[in-house]
Amino acid sequence: MRPLTIDLDHLASALTKQQGDFRLDLLSGRLLDIPPAGEDPEIERLLAEEPERLLALEPLSNVEHLALMEDFLCEVVDPDAYAALTAAMAERRQQRAFLNALHRFPRVRAAWQLYEHERLRDLALDWLADNQLEPK
Repeated sequence: MRPLTIDLDHLASALTKQQGDFRLDLLSGRLLDIPPAGEDPEIERLLAEEPERLLALEPLSNVEHLALMEDFLCEVVDPDAYAALTAAMAERRQQRAFLNALHRFPRVRAAWQLYEHERLRDLALDWLADNQLEPK
């Protein structure tokens, strides 16, 4: 595996962003959000001259993010929070309902944020390993 200095938290966070075109610069280790054409000539030059240098990051799908939320339910011990979050997962806009329900339970919300952060870091590490990269 090739070691590369990477901001793992930034990479993990980018996995949840549906908007944007994120690419990992394999030379610098920076995660770039590729702007629309005409906004950054330097990035356009890089894309044209060295496209193999920028590895595209595929964000989590809505289904994958919902799966994280469903997995988290196994961690919830507060029966009221569990009932509210389970009901939220049955609503039409599940992610929004889930996050709204968390606001009523500050401790559970904090636990969710930690859980999500750790899982996203794990997924980012898996993505790096799949691409033969190792953060240093």
